[in-house]
Amino acid sequence: MKTIKKNKSKKETLPKISKADLHVHSSFSDAKATPEEIVDWVHTNTDLTMIAITDHDEIDGAFEARKIANEKGYDLEVVIGEEVTAVEGHVVGLFLKKKIEPGMSAKDTIEAIHKQGGIAVAAHPFFQTRLRTLRGEQVDGVGGVTLIKENFDAVEIVNATPFVTAIKEGQRAKYLNRKLLLKAEVGGSDAHTKEAVGVAFTIFEGKTAADLKKCLKAGSTHAYRGRMSASGLAKYLIFCVPHVGKIGYTIMRRGFSPREPDIIKVPKDFR
Repeated sequence: MKTIKKNKSKKETLPKISKADLHVHSSFSDAKATPEEIVDWVHTNTDLTMIAITDHDEIDGAFEARKIANEKGYDLEVVIGEEVTAVEGHVVGLFLKKKIEPGMSAKDTIEAIHKQGGIAVAAHPFFQTRLRTLRGEQVDGVGGVTLIKENFDAVEIVNATPFVTAIKEGQRAKYLNRKLLLKAEVGGSDAHTKEAVGVAFTIFEGKTAADLKKCLKAGSTHAYRGRMSASGLAKYLIFCVPHVGKIGYTIMRRGFSPREPDIIKVPKDFR
């Protein structure tokens, strides 16, 4: 009986899929964990292959985190980022080379990010506390009007800040983006403690920062939200307590910023 030889097909190679947390704060701005504590935690306790340190109006912590990760030989890439306080709200710049000065308009902030070859992300665009800093800038997201009007590259549709309204606000950003803007979608923990890093994240094809940047420009990223552990949530809330008095003082000094008109109505069946 003749034996039929089967052709052995080449093993199919699937593309590498990576996870990145693109919104992390360190002790170089208003967070608890140092850059070293953050990279150690990510290396030991998460499956992230990339993080972006995005301190408020500061980038030195990001450079420090990158240096430490490289010196320790971690399989972790650190993107240099900054959460810039623009007049209309917060804008995250990724892949930066130098600090973006706060206090400019959102339009000028985005242009400054683009001049460095960076990516401009609308951070938690519908998160509106309506508080102002002592210098008068808003501490919120930019809101729907600015989000529509200005040239953002990506929209943060998942933010893991442990407030009940964060999910609802993310849904508004997701709805507006998918129905009108069609920008890249990202997820970030907005972590101010190391335990919160990776609770929200961005999925992209590839492994390197260059791969991530390519996917952001192509709009092929995906945002997801996980769960924070009970102990991690408790530590986060304890960390927030000292800020309550500071916020109250700011309100007394500056008052609330004007509320933006509610122009986005998300259908109840939108998922």
